[in-house]
Amino acid sequence: MKVLFLLIVTLFTTINVVGQDNEYKLVVYNVENLFDADGVAVFSDYQPFDKDGEPLYTPAHLLTKIHKTSRLMARYNNGAGPDIIMFVEIEADYTPLPGNEQRDPLQFLEEYSDVSIEYMLGDGINDEIKDLPAELLLLKGMHDAGLTGYDVAVAYDRAEDGRPRHVQKNVLFSRLPILHEKTRSWPIEDARPILETWVDVDGYELALFVNHWKSRASDAEVEKIRLQNAEVLKNRLDTIRAENPQVDFILGGDFNSDYNQSYRYQYMETTAVNDVLRSTGDERYVKAGGTDAVYNLWYEHPIDKRGSDVFRGYWGTLMQIMISPGLYDFYGIQYVDNSFDVGRFPGKNVYENSLTPRRWHAFEGGGGYSDHLPISMRFTVTDRDEANERITLQNPGYVDDEKWEPIEIQYSMPDPSSVLRPSDYQNVDIRTLEFFDKLFLVEAAITEDYTVLVNGEEYELWSPTFNTRSRFGSIRGQDEPLTFIGRLGKFRGNWQFVIESEDYITPEI
Repeated sequence: MKVLFLLIVTLFTTINVVGQDNEYKLVVYNVENLFDADGVAVFSDYQPFDKDGEPLYTPAHLLTKIHKTSRLMARYNNGAGPDIIMFVEIEADYTPLPGNEQRDPLQFLEEYSDVSIEYMLGDGINDEIKDLPAELLLLKGMHDAGLTGYDVAVAYDRAEDGRPRHVQKNVLFSRLPILHEKTRSWPIEDARPILETWVDVDGYELALFVNHWKSRASDAEVEKIRLQNAEVLKNRLDTIRAENPQVDFILGGDFNSDYNQSYRYQYMETTAVNDVLRSTGDERYVKAGGTDAVYNLWYEHPIDKRGSDVFRGYWGTLMQIMISPGLYDFYGIQYVDNSFDVGRFPGKNVYENSLTPRRWHAFEGGGGYSDHLPISMRFTVTDRDEANERITLQNPGYVDDEKWEPIEIQYSMPDPSSVLRPSDYQNVDIRTLEFFDKLFLVEAAITEDYTVLVNGEEYELWSPTFNTRSRFGSIRGQDEPLTFIGRLGKFRGNWQFVIESEDYITPEI
């Protein structure tokens, strides 16, 4: 197996781990495209200007994204941030330094120690700052917010001209010392490479594999590409297990597959996560050791609560964490039983009426967080030296796929105080950041074009749970007022109200 060129950047600083009693927090988070400020972007939504020459993705957007990510990570470890973060969807650097030379994070932080990230992406913006990779700007923003002491590992798959082969990269932030001589990247055809990083946990080695597999979980043809991801990863795991059967490792990232992929999509003959990688919910089986299977931590969660992303009105589990049998013994690193969690923070990164992700938007200075929720786990270091002894499980996970059903998003009736009434916005320009993404009680007739007029301006209608044209076909153009609760937003440049539930039509509120 050919190993790709690997960019490793190291923060040579005193590692100040904030985990208490030798217990550490690991978070996996898809940031939904954290792009840098150089203006060189493959995705059209992250170009500096739109087709009309108007600002599209600016340093102000990047600053908002950094602030949001920093605040979200500060939700862990009492404000200090996780001990390890597996970041997914950070933009690969398309404006590298000459000769692909890389900046040292410590030197970078020292160089900009007398200025804030707000200044750097505001009045102090210059070509040098624009050329900085996104992960360093995120590191600076987190450092300014008090989330300090991180070492950084990044893997690039670069072409001969130095440009990255993939738009996004996987990045690891760690307060635990990274063993850079053992860190590498594994190539995948038509998909992002897998980042392998080893860290020192109180004298014991832990292998971390950061993944971002090919998208479209339900597509059987795309699953063939994900099979390559799984085969490359499985071959590497087999190698390190042959060297040390008790090896401790954690697999995390956006696998663009569900934890029960083979059950959910039974038309797929072979699935990457379940059939090749051998991810299972049988915790006792993995705990016993002597197997190449890995335990998927989604089975720690109630079956009707499993979800970190949404698609067409249903929850998905694309973000995953899987652990090795070695994390169940009494030698070195040990999984903290039942510590898996999903980072739902109402009023912050999820909507209070649905607990669905408040995804990123670029309206004005930007807002929201990501279309994925962070997931987390905890691990510790045992004070015993008994590799043949296993921990006692409380409520061990088991394969409950036969009980699983697609989990439809449930929309509760919002708190009346969170809904803007017509008197709140009459004759007011609502197409501003103050009103964007807010819930409105709208009283208006449905036009022939399935739109509504509010303050003399036209808004399209859309719903994730029903077809608006079918629902309103009999009353369009009738000039009969209809009352509904809608969330203000934009789609493809057009303003709209999103009616999230049919219960939001003629609501009693």
